[in-house]
Amino acid sequence: MLIETWQVIGLVFALQVKHLLADYFLQTKAMIEGRRSYGHRGGIAHVAIHGAGSLVVFALFGGLSGIVALIVIVEMIVHYHIDWSKDNIVLRLGITPDDRSYWIAAGTDQALHQATYLVMAMTWLAYVYANP
Repeated sequence: MLIETWQVIGLVFALQVKHLLADYFLQTKAMIEGRRSYGHRGGIAHVAIHGAGSLVVFALFGGLSGIVALIVIVEMIVHYHIDWSKDNIVLRLGITPDDRSYWIAAGTDQALHQATYLVMAMTWLAYVYANP
């Protein structure tokens, strides 16, 4: 049980580093602006970077498989909708970084992404141990 716990923690940490790179280092202005329009290529490109990064992380932790592909596809769909929802709430309310509510929205967005990584790690590990 201790080994599994450390594997989940390590995987979640690696996914958090990937998130930092994809959300803050690799995201362009066009991606950020495109996320507001449903189906815009900017938002799709953003989640594609997240998906590619997640594939790299999973490859480092045990290889790629059908379950990893499914986990990453679901991650991309969830990530897209978290970003799209937050961006449209911020836009609809007309809030900016000067407003407290903007930071509540941004913090909620980031917390939801982190929760996604925990679910991804737990799902992968449950599958790995159920299918040795």
